[in-house]
Amino acid sequence: MPLDIPLAVMTNNSPRVWNIKRLPHSVRNCASLDVFKRRWQHVQNKLIQSFNTSRVTNPAHVWVEVDNWVSNISLFPHEDGIGGKMLHALQSTKIALVDNAPKGTQLKLLLLLEGNQKVYFKPKRYNLEHVINGKIYAGFDRHNSEVFAYYLAMVLNLKWIPPSVIRKVHLDNDILPVATSGLRKSMLKNNKGTLCIFGKCFYCKINETVCPDDNGEVEGAAILYLNKQLKVYKSPWRRSYNAKKMEWEIDSDFCMKIRGSLSTRHLLNLIEVSLFDFLIQNGDRHRYEVYKEQIILLDNGKGLGNPLIDELDILAPLYQCCMLATSTWQHLEIISGGNLSETIKLLSKFQGIKLATEEHFKAIERRLLKIYATVQYCIGRYGSAKVFRRGF
Repeated sequence: MPLDIPLAVMTNNSPRVWNIKRLPHSVRNCASLDVFKRRWQHVQNKLIQSFNTSRVTNPAHVWVEVDNWVSNISLFPHEDGIGGKMLHALQSTKIALVDNAPKGTQLKLLLLLEGNQKVYFKPKRYNLEHVINGKIYAGFDRHNSEVFAYYLAMVLNLKWIPPSVIRKVHLDNDILPVATSGLRKSMLKNNKGTLCIFGKCFYCKINETVCPDDNGEVEGAAILYLNKQLKVYKSPWRRSYNAKKMEWEIDSDFCMKIRGSLSTRHLLNLIEVSLFDFLIQNGDRHRYEVYKEQIILLDNGKGLGNPLIDELDILAPLYQCCMLATSTWQHLEIISGGNLSETIKLLSKFQGIKLATEEHFKAIERRLLKIYATVQYCIGRYGSAKVFRRGF
């Protein structure tokens, strides 16, 4: 990809075309890329050790380790093979009870696995090749986006996300025998005589069902239930979901206004999350949850909608505040040159799953270049000393 790519960057809240003559020297320099490759190999090997594990024979041991986990650096354990063990347990442990999830805007089920572990199950709505057109938040949640987001977070060293994996459940064998009466009431037969689920949620409709495939199975994302007390906040960069413009979309000094109400650590965390959301194009983070002063990456189903579109305003926290933790930038540098996509593909293969089309992986790499370019814009405007924040 040429280095003089034109990039639409929002400056002073007005789009303009910024012709990037150079990406940051450390990213474009071939010698630097070699150094980053070696540094990344070490990180990648640790991820492989975590996810390339044998199948779990006693899931109860895994859940005990998960329940007893106490850490200020990650939401769940992920090193020394436990990452792969958690995903295997999520994927294969027998289901003891199934009900509609008690809250939410879209259809999802609450599974109770043997060993008393709760799991959210977000069913498949689209094939991987399906492209979502319209607004950035259009369409149903994408189950593969939830799982892709988990692997992406691991590669980005964002450890505050619940584990998620693709799982297939048989409607007759796995769900019906252990379904609650409430779940049964949210099922009906379609015109082919197949029993389907319309669920119970804010936007659930009786004519928008999830039906099993020809093998009688429903595919979905199995997401580990987060049984913790979370603080919930409205995002300063939330969308209006109508024609009304939000303050951040029209006020060039918006970041200066909110700096007084947020700590530097919290603001840097919001910016970090915006990078994550931009890569998958999740423009629906209207609120966020916090645990131990860290933003938890929940509800990532609105990603992977259209691989041809890059909604740059998802990066507004970055280009409006022009701040980034030095550690975040150093990690972004070493995933350049295709390392990001390569590692996600590698890790997901251990669970035998394909998460996205090649077009989506190309889009992730393209968006990563735009993150680099936006950081370069900030450096050019304010200087590295003001952009990069150490100690966070």
